[in-house]
Amino acid sequence: APRAAGAFCVARAGSSAHRHSLVGVAVLARSRRRGACWKQRMGNKICFHPRVILTEGIALHFKSSNLKRDVLPIVDKWRDDGAELCLRPAEFQATFDVVKDLERQFRVFDVHESGRVDAYEVLMVYLLLSTGDLETKVDAVFSTFDFAGCRGHVDSLNFQEAMIMLQACVNGLQKVCEVNFLIESDEVLFHCKSLFDMHHVPHSGRILRKQFKHWVFHDPSPKAFVELFQDAQGLPDICAQVQHVNMLQGKIFQMLARSKLSVPADSLRRSEEWRRSLAAASDDEVETLLTLMSDENGRIGLERFHSILRPWNIFNECDLDRTKNLDKKEMEILMWIFSRQKPDRRVVDEFHAYIDEDGDGKVSREEWTKAIILMHAKTGGDLPSSFGGSE
Repeated sequence: APRAAGAFCVARAGSSAHRHSLVGVAVLARSRRRGACWKQRMGNKICFHPRVILTEGIALHFKSSNLKRDVLPIVDKWRDDGAELCLRPAEFQATFDVVKDLERQFRVFDVHESGRVDAYEVLMVYLLLSTGDLETKVDAVFSTFDFAGCRGHVDSLNFQEAMIMLQACVNGLQKVCEVNFLIESDEVLFHCKSLFDMHHVPHSGRILRKQFKHWVFHDPSPKAFVELFQDAQGLPDICAQVQHVNMLQGKIFQMLARSKLSVPADSLRRSEEWRRSLAAASDDEVETLLTLMSDENGRIGLERFHSILRPWNIFNECDLDRTKNLDKKEMEILMWIFSRQKPDRRVVDEFHAYIDEDGDGKVSREEWTKAIILMHAKTGGDLPSSFGGSE
């Protein structure tokens, strides 16, 4: 997608309002040159991604920030210092109080290696990824771009300013977060038009704060977008959830075992608490799990119990939309947790194709269960060696 940072830097000597105007014209001009095809390419692609998983350290850094404690003071200080739109490394460090990994953080946003980054993009990432109330975030996003107040238009944005705001949100988050979709500038233009059209405001007019907030929370696409990053989870969070379920199941096992080293399979079969921990497993899936865990005497030891349920629990935590199917991005997270190391993209593709029996592009829980059986038969539970396992 076209980046507005270059235009910011060209215009940095002028007033904030003048710079705003120049950037808006640049972004709109680039979008309109592709205007013939934007309708055909439009789609609510973000509505089909129920959760973003943050795996990179930079994204986790932004997610760890608290909106009120950390981020809003940064925005206020940036505005008090003159709201510089184009930041060099020293300005970047001072504005965002970077204490480590300055070069790495700067490089994430400086994709064109110009030595400058767009302050708006960084601010939008801080606001939308931070921990805090979503309505407060949306208010802060609008306020960050509300430079028009100095010209007598309080709490309102014109079309160019709204376009810059939406583009900065999209550009910043796509640079920081690993997402498997791309929102082009033509789509941003479409949504900017929808913002004005929803409230019957001409594109030459101004949109009010309350109208912007109504659009964000009532139009499915912007609502899905902000909630996607509001609910984003870090990989460590998912690992912690898997561990929590493992521990819960371990307590159930110990309760049923009554100080013994194993339990009869039938004891687990009758345990409603254990069944609830399996994320709506069908009767057939329960029987498959019990068969995998049981020895020749129909008893289940603790080690075997956990070795079978751990991959099952990982699948369920990676199943973001609870469809009992994983796409490639979700499979990458599964393999990362399962192998305790980041898998190579080629390895993900090979492993995905390996267990996707019906070739529908997704791995079902049934297909994954069969893969567990195969892995235990061949390697004792590790990934096959050709897919990055330890055997």
